[in-house]
Amino acid sequence: MAAKIASGEESSFDSANNAGTKTTVIPTGPRKRGRPLKWTPSPDTSAQDPAPVPIEPRLSSPGTLSQPSLPLNVDDLRLYHHYITVSSLTFGDDIMWCDKVPRLAFDNHYVLHLMLALSALHLARVRAIEAIKYEQLAEQHYSIALPHVTNLLPQIKRENCSALYIATVLICNYAFAKPPKEGHLLVQNSGTETAWWNLFRGVRFVIETMGLPAIFSGPIGPFPPENTSNVPPPVGREGYLAWEKPLAELRTMIHNSQSSGLPNLVEIYEALVFCFGDVFGTAEHPQSITHGKMHVVMRWLWFLEDDFTKQVEKLNPQVLVLLAYFSVLVQTLECFWYMRGWGYRILESITEQLDPRYAAWISWPRDQIELGCQNDLSSLY
Repeated sequence: MAAKIASGEESSFDSANNAGTKTTVIPTGPRKRGRPLKWTPSPDTSAQDPAPVPIEPRLSSPGTLSQPSLPLNVDDLRLYHHYITVSSLTFGDDIMWCDKVPRLAFDNHYVLHLMLALSALHLARVRAIEAIKYEQLAEQHYSIALPHVTNLLPQIKRENCSALYIATVLICNYAFAKPPKEGHLLVQNSGTETAWWNLFRGVRFVIETMGLPAIFSGPIGPFPPENTSNVPPPVGREGYLAWEKPLAELRTMIHNSQSSGLPNLVEIYEALVFCFGDVFGTAEHPQSITHGKMHVVMRWLWFLEDDFTKQVEKLNPQVLVLLAYFSVLVQTLECFWYMRGWGYRILESITEQLDPRYAAWISWPRDQIELGCQNDLSSLY
């Protein structure tokens, strides 16, 4: 696993949300082996066949112009306008999200519903006085789209893989824009929520099953994706962060600790080290741009499997410490409005759940997050 990262390969969680650094995306071929990755919606929708995706208004055909037309859904028009003029310009690739994705959505209405859901959550932040209204609209559109995506994933093919790729990316962004309820960040609520670190399995399934050339051969092409990134300006601290010594000390603590219950813990640690190097560089060769590298930061989550999830749910101290260090990387993504506050949120939840005997292990990430939180985070985009 760590060898993949060391060789420069990346998961490409976000070829669509490309953060502006030139990278090599993998895999380019279809997934050959392994069981399908699970995407778990809420229990009340997963067991049912989806109803047709409703989109209003429906325009009358020439033969039915004499019939009363349906009223325009002004709320949805407002959401669409906000998406086109504002929200789509905050994802880091204006051509992809403002032009290609909306055209794709006209033929794949679950993508359109996810666009409107994310636009509604953005409006809920921009117009705080109407936040409840827009949060309800977001949930309505999201609850329509999710079962369709869930049911289509096992039927993925060349004709729908582009739409499913965009849909899974939007689902991830939606989940970050609408974080879990307090107390459920590490331990999910009775199995009705998907752990945030597992959200990328939908994206991974699409890429590993079809390959990026097939995904980007359609409406969102060409492949390789065009480098049209326009990452929002950094929020808070930017520039090189002296991470090598703290991460080296963490490795020593991991080696000297008792068994973690996770045989590949060292490999997971090494994968995290490579991500730190790709984001910040090294003391000898520091990176000049250290924010907005979504595809680099989320690459670490790409390699986490079920055994890691089980150890998080057991509140395994070593695993929680790794997540605490990961929160420092997450904070570099807070230039994206839907990631705002996630670095602090992750670390706070870990601090509450971590065995007090391991508190000293997370002193470095705690110091970095506190420094980052001292900056003004009022701007949304």
